[in-house]
Amino acid sequence: MNDKQSLISLINERLESGDVELPVFDDIALRIHREVRENKLDADEMCKILEEDPVLVSELLRMANSSFFAGLSPVSNLREAAVRLGVKQIASIVFSVSQKRMYSASNGPFKERLTRLWLHSSAVSIGARWLAKNAGYRNLADEAFVVGLLHDVGKLSLLCIIEDLILNENMNLTDEIVDITLRQLYCDHGARLLEMWNLPDSFKQVVLHQDDDTFDDSNVILCMVRLVNQACILENIDDMPGQEASNLESLPETQALGLSEIDLAELRLVLEDVRGDKQAAAA
Repeated sequence: MNDKQSLISLINERLESGDVELPVFDDIALRIHREVRENKLDADEMCKILEEDPVLVSELLRMANSSFFAGLSPVSNLREAAVRLGVKQIASIVFSVSQKRMYSASNGPFKERLTRLWLHSSAVSIGARWLAKNAGYRNLADEAFVVGLLHDVGKLSLLCIIEDLILNENMNLTDEIVDITLRQLYCDHGARLLEMWNLPDSFKQVVLHQDDDTFDDSNVILCMVRLVNQACILENIDDMPGQEASNLESLPETQALGLSEIDLAELRLVLEDVRGDKQAAAA
């Protein structure tokens, strides 16, 4: 058995036995997302829920005032943010903050890799949201943002499992073996996590089929995530350096979304801004 087969077998054994600590999604984020989707939450009720977590509120306000969400003047408190941005956009930001916490939890050998993965996931979420707003799918913008955040959550969980194997089982693994293992397992594992968190099946379909050679080009959010993934490779915001970049103009996703060369150029500018902002924040 080679190193790759051995690693995959160990991961599968741990998952099947339950002897693994899977990522736990923030209860507040899940509750807000569920109730917003079911139209059960207004701004006042959302604020009451969020006030249970002052650290989350602080991060939310910081993100609400970032260049990607801010209005003409900064928001200074939670209620002002909820009124200006609306409950759907606040729910998206809460999702982002809770995801960032999960990516920031490691101080082990994959800390740098997880930081890069968070930058990539953030870029895909913001890029997908921008596409939805600028390509005629404004009603899907918030969902595109959340799915973009979650599309690589399988990699996050697998990296945490592999990191534990390295630290506690004295495994010596090359980056190449880790990358191959992630590519083989992350879509199925990510879909399993979304199911465990009771997130919509539409989210799971994007995670499952984001790398397929053939795909449903009528699934708008799937097309957006796949396209922004490719744009991120061109802008060097990929989580696995060395991936081959595609010509965006020739991609079937571009045709399915009806995008022009100008749209694609503007998308790349948005991603450049994301990279600059996120790297400055991490410095």
